[in-house]
Amino acid sequence: MSTKSTESGSVKSHRARLFVACCVALIATAMTFAVRGDTIKALEGAFTLNPTQVGWIMSGAFWGFTLSIFIGGQLCDVIGMGKIMFLAFLAHVAGTCIIMFSSGFTMLAAGTLAIGMANGFVEAACNPLIATMYPEKKTHMLNMFHAWFPGGIVIGSLGCMALA
Repeated sequence: MSTKSTESGSVKSHRARLFVACCVALIATAMTFAVRGDTIKALEGAFTLNPTQVGWIMSGAFWGFTLSIFIGGQLCDVIGMGKIMFLAFLAHVAGTCIIMFSSGFTMLAAGTLAIGMANGFVEAACNPLIATMYPEKKTHMLNMFHAWFPGGIVIGSLGCMALA
């Protein structure tokens, strides 16, 4: 008997809501890339950063992403995907606040690292969650999920253009 025929309406609704929540989290993740790319020149001028410092600040997002995917992936079964997503939320808020109240290079780098870690935690939790929720069509659903990443970059870019 197939999963579709035995699945109740409330389970389908719950899965759909979780999937949409994952997509929204990925959109927020992608938006950070657009915002970081749009604001780095202003930060460079405001804090008189040299090109090496700008490189370190920008690379923090990728180091953080890699680090948290590794850590978050290992912890998913131990602490749960919900707690990993909560860590992502906290790291997004903390990174944003650190950057907003930054006084120089070190804080900018730390804030970018925190946001990069948040982005990685989103991926570390959402990928296995979606694969678990949709075992019969995990590739299709993961492709649909990841289609929102470029969408989030576009949304973030349009938001930056509107605010400029």
